[in-house]
Amino acid sequence: MSDEELEKWLAAGEAVRRALERALDIVQAGVSVLRVAQELEAEVAKQGAEPAFPANISINEVAAHYSPGIDDPSTVPEGGVVKVDVGAHVDGYIADAAITIALDPRYEPLSEAAARALQAALAVLKPGVDLCAVGRSVEGVARAAGFRPVANLTGHLMQRYVLHAGKHVPNVASQDCDRATLGEVYAVEPFVTDGRGYVVEGRGGAIYRLVNLRRVGDERLDGALKTLWSRYRGLPFSERWLQPLWGAATAGILRELVELRRVYRYPVLIEAGRGAVAQFEDTVALTRRGVVNTTRVLELLRV
Repeated sequence: MSDEELEKWLAAGEAVRRALERALDIVQAGVSVLRVAQELEAEVAKQGAEPAFPANISINEVAAHYSPGIDDPSTVPEGGVVKVDVGAHVDGYIADAAITIALDPRYEPLSEAAARALQAALAVLKPGVDLCAVGRSVEGVARAAGFRPVANLTGHLMQRYVLHAGKHVPNVASQDCDRATLGEVYAVEPFVTDGRGYVVEGRGGAIYRLVNLRRVGDERLDGALKTLWSRYRGLPFSERWLQPLWGAATAGILRELVELRRVYRYPVLIEAGRGAVAQFEDTVALTRRGVVNTTRVLELLRV
């Protein structure tokens, strides 16, 4: 990793951190989820970066992948536990981080357990470490607090313009993991729940990703594929971001591209027992200078 590349990873991390700091100010009961997402994405842009994926605002038993679509009417509920997951990139160099905002004191132990699990994971992760050790540390903290880690959600290796680059960082004690290597960048994201400890797919979803550039043979759809590649490459995007370009045709174009398997639509992920879920996440770079935390989310909470 060159110094120039590290500076871009760090700039993306600062943009995400500023957005999450903004989330602490605006996430409260009754606030429009769409407004929250738009303000966080705007904050990323204000910091000179671009969103690496649509802002996720996942509430209560929804663990991940909820981002508001066009004209989404939902609001933050009274007493909810809100996961805010934000991504940014600078020239394709990505930061991905998340915090949990507990709007009811009963969820504070759950949120604190997820934060401590992230602390424990970060203490373990370094070049040469078996990533299974990270999962053991997360699970140990979660279970000691009386909760369960979410077994089928993991952290992930990131590369330029690639959010999920193959290696996984487990949240449970696992076997046959990869080893972390000098020069790699990871999103480390413990999920902790008072439910069953795994997620299932729900309905809907307003997050998409281009997965196949092969021509369709339809001028309109082939033009749409070129637009998606030029704007987002392989990074996830929101239907909201395309509405100014495609107008009322947006939903239809995306539906056709999903049916043709050119675009993937992310399902909303829900805790199987409808338990509450908390999440904290940081992005860390394994450099010759040491392990560099580009997002430092726990500092926002004084954890």
